[in-house]
Amino acid sequence: MPQRPQEWLVYAGLTLFTVWPAVHMALVERYGLSPWKAAGWGMYSAPRFAELGMEVYGRADAGQELEKLGAPPPEVRATASEFLERRRWLGRLASARRFADAVLAHRPDWHEVRVIVMRPALDPTTGMVVWQSSSEEYTRR
Repeated sequence: MPQRPQEWLVYAGLTLFTVWPAVHMALVERYGLSPWKAAGWGMYSAPRFAELGMEVYGRADAGQELEKLGAPPPEVRATASEFLERRRWLGRLASARRFADAVLAHRPDWHEVRVIVMRPALDPTTGMVVWQSSSEEYTRR
């Protein structure tokens, strides 16, 4: 049993060092966190994909059809780039709220925005690269 504070620190560090890989694997699996970030040891278990795809739709009322966002202005594109960079590393832990607010500011006639993000991933059954998509919906605050 450790007696001095330094010994406690060493034991706590070793415990954290032992437990973190399992926690990181759970974050990667559940939230799509990049295995390349957050001191994960899984970086060699998955290719490092640089590209993400995104589609944005919106509508004024719940009963209307979704309309695809056309060519947004540069400030909305800049916000989209920031969001996609965060999403690439943090997965579903990166919220699109700030980006959705920028879209809603650009389109004051819309009340609702749907953001669909597509990212390449390895299919564990086939080993092939497939596109996975996730969708988030936001309403005007």
